[in-house]
Amino acid sequence: MVFVFFAGIVFTLAVGVLSCLDWWKKHVALSQVFFWGITVILLVNMFYTVFNIKSITIKPLKEVMIFLSAITFIVLIYTSVIMLIKYILTFILGGFMKPTNPFFRFIREKNITLPVLLGITTIIGIIGYIHMNTITVNEYEINVPKASKNKSITAAVIADTHIGISAHKDTIDTIIDRINEMDPDVVLLLGDIFDENTSTDEMEYFSEKFKQVRSRYGSYFVYGNHENMADDDAARYLKDAGIKLLEDDKAVIAGDITLVGMLSEYDSSGDPADRIIKQKKVDMTKPVIVLKHEPLGIQQIADAGADVSMHGHTHGEQFPLTYLPFSFLNDMMCGTKQFGEMTAFTTQGAGGWGFHFKLPASCEVAKVTINFGVK
Repeated sequence: MVFVFFAGIVFTLAVGVLSCLDWWKKHVALSQVFFWGITVILLVNMFYTVFNIKSITIKPLKEVMIFLSAITFIVLIYTSVIMLIKYILTFILGGFMKPTNPFFRFIREKNITLPVLLGITTIIGIIGYIHMNTITVNEYEINVPKASKNKSITAAVIADTHIGISAHKDTIDTIIDRINEMDPDVVLLLGDIFDENTSTDEMEYFSEKFKQVRSRYGSYFVYGNHENMADDDAARYLKDAGIKLLEDDKAVIAGDITLVGMLSEYDSSGDPADRIIKQKKVDMTKPVIVLKHEPLGIQQIADAGADVSMHGHTHGEQFPLTYLPFSFLNDMMCGTKQFGEMTAFTTQGAGGWGFHFKLPASCEVAKVTINFGVK
């Protein structure tokens, strides 16, 4: 499946590159050597940044590479998709429309279309690059019918920071400031805080800075699908920060509220929610909140008797026009949704994977108020 996905990306990018080459040969005096030189440099930088940017230790160079990677991807992928649609329409319409037909001529035209597309997608790339640096606080409210010793609790929820590309040290500072401004009862980290591009230096910085986080009942973490690709020391840095890891385990906070942390959907050693609840002897007469990175298997979590489930992973809609296709791959995309008597919540995340770009979704630290004994 992953191979097919990347093959589709490469094919789509090839359409855009060849369209640009065709336009270049007709309208630019410089030889094709310049075109291929620029294109190869940008593509190599893009793929190198996605998979190995943590090897770059010179900060200015790293920032330039990340910026160019994001702009290159957005410009090429969206230009390529639109040009591919144009080619398909031209092929279909060419079967029954005359070459002189005004609409057919418009569809075939690319001398103006291509540079306009390149300009528009470049602007979108820059806006999304800047937007990735903007951390917002979004508030949500969940009502739980079960009574508790607590009238309500406030949880600061973060996920998908993907420190290394989407988040840097200044972003970590901002996230911690936003959490402390909430004065939360508990902090919930729902995975992909680190990924394969998080350097040891960045993990150390996060660990030290997170010690400044203030909450009444502590901080709890569940693994994402990318933490398995991070350095083996990731768990140690999280623990050093005072964060408790819930690996198919439970923790009771505020006297009678049980947090159940599940392993990532991509971890074959993980147990289903009902088995964890049974093995850990969770008191189901009191509120139960299940934490899992991916918003998958949510109905099974509801059937297991949980009152709330919390997730990350989707990034909201990190790239324009991707909400619908990704919604087919997940039980929900973001916000709150009812699954029987249980309320599920999925955060848009404080970042995104692969590219320093996020639009139209927000980079959020979610403030979730959970009220108990309310139907």
